[in-house]
Amino acid sequence: MCVTRDPLVMFYGSLEFFPMRIYIHRRVFVAFGKPFDYFLVEGPWRVHEVLEKAVGRRKAELFIQLLTEWLRKNGCGATPEEARRALSDKSAWTPPFNSGQTGEPAPGPGRP
Repeated sequence: MCVTRDPLVMFYGSLEFFPMRIYIHRRVFVAFGKPFDYFLVEGPWRVHEVLEKAVGRRKAELFIQLLTEWLRKNGCGATPEEARRALSDKSAWTPPFNSGQTGEPAPGPGRP
């Protein structure tokens, strides 16, 4: 799966997403007292829930669609369902699906 922290942060910081980024940042900060960037980096499995609560279900789904289009343009063929799962299910961020992206070392010699 190619929905990892780095592409999420790159997508969120892209110029083509700028107008929506301002809107999401403000709404998430008002609702949660933290910027949206925090959730992208510290709890990406909560992103869908945070978006639904801050901007509503339709805009959360729009975020998923825009993300999957951006990922496709950048060489990742993730489907909206895969992106939605990554942004709403903590188990999508644990090995073997996302080795090394959770702050834990990837499995290797001497490591289970």
